[in-house]
Amino acid sequence: MISNPNLILYACVAKGTTILARFTREPDLERLALQCLERTPPLHSMHSHTVRKRTYTFLIQDPFVYFAIFDEDLVQSEGLWFLNRVKCDFEEVVEGGALKGLDNLSSHCLQKQCDPIFREAMALDLTLENPSPASDLTKSSRNPSVDSSKGMKMVMIPLLPCSSRSKVSKKKKRMSGEGNGDAKEATSENTADASDGVFRDFALPVHKSFPHDRQKAKNIWRKHVWVVLLLDLLVCAVLFAVWLWVCRGFECLAG
Repeated sequence: MISNPNLILYACVAKGTTILARFTREPDLERLALQCLERTPPLHSMHSHTVRKRTYTFLIQDPFVYFAIFDEDLVQSEGLWFLNRVKCDFEEVVEGGALKGLDNLSSHCLQKQCDPIFREAMALDLTLENPSPASDLTKSSRNPSVDSSKGMKMVMIPLLPCSSRSKVSKKKKRMSGEGNGDAKEATSENTADASDGVFRDFALPVHKSFPHDRQKAKNIWRKHVWVVLLLDLLVCAVLFAVWLWVCRGFECLAG
């Protein structure tokens, strides 16, 4: 999950130098992105470079390139997670038949389909430069895990393969569709989600036995002190008896 979506300055999905969809905070970044796409490093699956407080990151899976410009303060693992999330969701769009072919693709031809992808990947309601009806999601779709205004915790989700993330998504959809189904089945689905690598935030019970443990420790310490004192008294008594036996009473003192 992205801790601060404002650090994502630009993101796009491209085929060659044709940008199929993009998100940008600054219109001038479009031209810069085209220049970067022209220099996409060959024979790489991932490439990242930071210059002048900006990080330029490529996630490459032929024939598509997933490119983003981040503020340098964004953690690299979060940037890679973001691009991988965009990549997985975009592949689902393509599998759904959004592209009839890879030839003669026009610029921003998948903008409408990808607007929700960028927004969901950043887990924040964003005002997109080219909003579309498909991207007009309700505020209830916000991810509560990053809603810091309500004091909620942020859960970091690991970088999952697209197949695993798709599997988790399908399980969640199936669970929501069943409604009030068997509780045992829902429990088994939750367990499967956790085994696929999705970290959940569980409330741990508060341990309230500290005062009792402290009192118990005090009692044990007092017992140890009494044992040591009794042993000292016993040793002193034995030594005193030996002294009386050697001196035959108090004759040593009389002499």
